[in-house]
Amino acid sequence: MTLSLRYYGDPILRKRAQDVVVFDAEIKQFAQALVQTMYGNPAAGLAAPQVGRSIRIFARRNFIVKEDGWLEYTDAQVFINPRITILDDELQEDEEGCLSIPNLRAQVTRPLRIRVEAFDADGKPFTEELEEYKARVVMHENDHLNGVLFVDRLDPKERKKIEPELRAIKKKYAS
Repeated sequence: MTLSLRYYGDPILRKRAQDVVVFDAEIKQFAQALVQTMYGNPAAGLAAPQVGRSIRIFARRNFIVKEDGWLEYTDAQVFINPRITILDDELQEDEEGCLSIPNLRAQVTRPLRIRVEAFDADGKPFTEELEEYKARVVMHENDHLNGVLFVDRLDPKERKKIEPELRAIKKKYAS
């Protein structure tokens, strides 16, 4: 099942999502639908608020880096009730985009290395240490669970430059 995307201006994207407290068949089905929706779009990750659910779940595509430097996506991973710890002070700037803010990309500075503790769709806990792009995707998706969008992380000058595009997106997708 493919879920409908929510776009910039939708209030659900600005809410802090609620923790998942029961790991039941419905949560597992939702996690599968979230992954399928992610697969159907050009995205490295997708969070529950982006499909209209204010719960703390996101999916991330796993990948390998090929010899030519390009990414090859493999399977997907679900993170429920994630907690992130920054592992060092080193920062990295890289381009980000978002399905909820179509056709807009910008340079975002984020920590280079993190540890994430979460549960999978079966309710089993896991911990991973991530760096660079994998860490960036997890932090981006986790931001969605806190009502934060990548454009909120831009410096004020950069944000001001894209305001006309943000207004146009909001107007286009207003219900």
